[in-house]
Order: sequence, then structure tokens, then C-alpha cells
Amino acid sequence: MFHQSWFPLALGRELGDGQIIGRDFLGTRVVLHRDSDRKPLVQSAYCPHLGADLSVGQLVDGQIRCAYHHWRFDRTGRCVDIPTGDKIPPGARIWTYPSAEAWGLIWAFNGETPLFPLPRIPDIAEADLSCESHFRGTRALDPWVGVSNGVDFQHLRTLHGLQAVTPETVTVRDYSIEYRVESTGAVQHGLITGVNTFSQHLSIGGEELFMLFSGAPLAHGRTMGFYVYGVPKSEADPQAVAAKLEMLRGFVERLLAEDAPVLDTIRFRPGVLVAADRHLARFFQYVRKFPRAAPLDERCAKATRRRR
Repeated sequence: MFHQSWFPLALGRELGDGQIIGRDFLGTRVVLHRDSDRKPLVQSAYCPHLGADLSVGQLVDGQIRCAYHHWRFDRTGRCVDIPTGDKIPPGARIWTYPSAEAWGLIWAFNGETPLFPLPRIPDIAEADLSCESHFRGTRALDPWVGVSNGVDFQHLRTLHGLQAVTPETVTVRDYSIEYRVESTGAVQHGLITGVNTFSQHLSIGGEELFMLFSGAPLAHGRTMGFYVYGVPKSEADPQAVAAKLEMLRGFVERLLAEDAPVLDTIRFRPGVLVAADRHLARFFQYVRKFPRAAPLDERCAKATRRRR
């Protein structure tokens, strides 16, 4: 069982037309490719015939074809062709995850129907942001552990040396946590979406900075991470935009580098907490209650076996 959240699986620029990418995800494997409208599709990777990995297959007329025996599957996952001419069995299908492209990333939802919209960055639309997206690497943690940093205001001061202000309250909803802190010349607007994405808008001395950090579970206890940073497109001078992005890149990469030795070695557990950890405690409770489900291919395969 994994949390039912939107998870990033690849950089959008990685997935070209006619290309197939394989990714370990939710303890199983998926393939990513684009349909005829260039929209991303995320489907289970193992052919129901003999289990060949479809990421080594081909795209034929917008449909994924297994390299082993050339069984072909449409965008819904239904097998539409078996070259031998045999009758197509009812169980000959792969499973299509809800998927989308946003903030330079390809996302998939763990479930047949998304419970909530795609993650957003506070106070700005994607079309109004000049941003860059990057792969952060893999780490031996569940994705919600890194996201807990979003409400761990103590570590901003102790680990990163920032003059962070702890909000009086945070708003906890069914599928998100949000807060906004304003002080002289500064605004921090933070948002956790699902259990694996933290995004924020920082306004410091008139500079508007936007960031998003997210991860996806390859399996329990192992995560691949991505990050996005950007500045508003409203700046008329392209060179000024490039300079601000360069500055923001340095800031974000410094934060990630300072987090790395801690998160790479931690044996994480919510242990002895103090009053200053009150927002962290609410986050841990939120994570414990968050909906979970088995991966689609596992659930649907069981349903197929029951129908037989």
C-alpha cells in the first residue's frame, strides 16, 4: 500500500516523441510515453503475456508494442493486436495511470481517479513562471520524510542558517497543508500537496522566488526526487531573468547540499517531540491518516484473476 498522491516520474524534456521510458514505481514498474497529441501516458510495464518489460518495446501508431511477441496495447491499456491471430483474452491488458505534465515534470497518480488536483506553486500560474526543473537523485527514504522539512521551521535556522519565522498556525486540509508568514519586507507562502510535494513562494526585498520539491517512491523506503525553481516572466529583460534564475539555482542547490548529509544517513522516526515541533506533529498525523492503495496493476490483476 502506497499513499494516493501525484508523483513525479520524469522530466518532461526527457520524454520525446516516439520515446519510451521505464521507471521503477510503487514497488512495480511503469512505462512513460506520449500519445499522438503529445500528452504523457503512464502505464504498467510488464506485458500480461509472459512479463516482458514494455520499456524495451516500440511505439506503433501511438500504441505500445511488446518487443517479445509484438502484442500491442492502446492508450487505455487494452490489447488490440496479437500477430498470431489468436482471440485476445479478457485479461490481456496493461493498466493506465492518471497522468499529466506540469512544472516541467511528468506526474502519475496512484489510483484510478485522482483525489485532488496536480500540485501547484502558491501565488503564480505555470504560464507566468520562467522555471527550470531537475532530477535530484535517489535516496533511501520515503518521499514524505523530505517533505516534512516544509514545516520543520527549526531546521531552517539550525541547519540552513536562515532567519525563518514560525507561523502561528498552519491550515491542514484533507489533501494539503498550507501556511503564510509575513514580516517586514518578506513573505513566505508554503504548500504541501499530498504527502510528497512541498512548494513555496518567497518574497524577499522585492524579489519573487518560487520553488517546488517532490519525490516518488520506487519502493517502500526508496525515493527518486525532483526540484523546480523559477522567477516571474514579467521581467522585460531576458538577461535579468537569466541572472535571477542563476541566483535562485545557487540558493536551492545550497539548501539541497546542506540537507543531503542528514537525509542520506538518518534513521528517521518521529520520536521525542517538543513544543516547537507542533507543526511537524500535525504533519505526521496527516501522513498517518492519508489514503493509501496498492498500485493499479496489482489491484487490477487481482480483479482479473477473480473474474476468471
